[in-house]
Amino acid sequence: MCATACAGSGAGRAGEGVLLKMPRSPMSSWFRLLGMGKSPASSWLRRSAAAILFVTLLAAAAGSVCAAGGYPVSIVDDTGAAVEIPREPVRIVSLAPSNTEILFALGLGDRVVGVTSACDYPETAKKVDKVGDYNINIEAVVAKRPDLVVAVADLQMPVIQKLRELKLRVVAVNPRTLEEVFHAIGVIGDACGAGDVARGMIDGLRARVAAVESKAATIPADSRPRVFVEIWNDPLMTAGAGTFVDDLVRRAGGRNIVGHIEGWPQISPETVISAHTDFIILTCFNRAEVMARHEWRKVPAVAEGRVFEIHPDLMVRPGPRLVDGLEALARLFVSGQ
Repeated sequence: MCATACAGSGAGRAGEGVLLKMPRSPMSSWFRLLGMGKSPASSWLRRSAAAILFVTLLAAAAGSVCAAGGYPVSIVDDTGAAVEIPREPVRIVSLAPSNTEILFALGLGDRVVGVTSACDYPETAKKVDKVGDYNINIEAVVAKRPDLVVAVADLQMPVIQKLRELKLRVVAVNPRTLEEVFHAIGVIGDACGAGDVARGMIDGLRARVAAVESKAATIPADSRPRVFVEIWNDPLMTAGAGTFVDDLVRRAGGRNIVGHIEGWPQISPETVISAHTDFIILTCFNRAEVMARHEWRKVPAVAEGRVFEIHPDLMVRPGPRLVDGLEALARLFVSGQ
């Protein structure tokens, strides 16, 4: 399994194609965090086109409406619910690592009174009281006496519904693209009285994205590198259309070799070989194992040493650090021309 491969990879040694050295975590943990179990198959894909359109139109048309003076505020979240917040929240519970990162990035960390055990960034978030892991403890949430709970719509609807039945205020976001991440940052900021900070952050992130896309635009369309992102190695799984991974690869100037397939497909090694893959990106720290795959020895990425490790949080966790992942990919693809 990939976790085993990670343990012996030697990630972080200079000169071995390691792009970023970050703390390791078992791949199964972040799959479960994303609601995928051990197979990153389908939880993000169980949406109808009508539901997506409905939520998108609601967000674009409504977003948040503030009364003069700031509060009360009405937030239309990504479940389509209008959430009335009478006063600025001072006790916030976050039910997902992505939302925890957003809250801390907005300078609201001192108001966060509950997180999950998967909320591992920033470091100070680890010290906050826990209200569950991948399964939320409703009683623990209630015991924190929150005036706002921030959740993820797709992954936590039963929890959201239960908390709302208990009269707790829940704002849920559900980003699937970079632009939707920016929208989520704005919604959370408006709900918590940090709207101006959020808009400043969004402007800065958009500027960084624009800088990457400007550089990527210098790569001729027919010269864009063919990219394989390995999400899991046994069975071999990757990320296709409709995922953050595909969005980042395209924006950074690459061509996802499975960009024509939706979601998180399981593929055969032959797919990587026949695509004449130029770059292999690993979200598990298993470069040594990949470089030792005999059948891949003639794949251009392996033969020429273009196999790189990037922490999965920079590729799939829908928070501000996705832009770090985008920049990391762009440094590879643009400099490789």
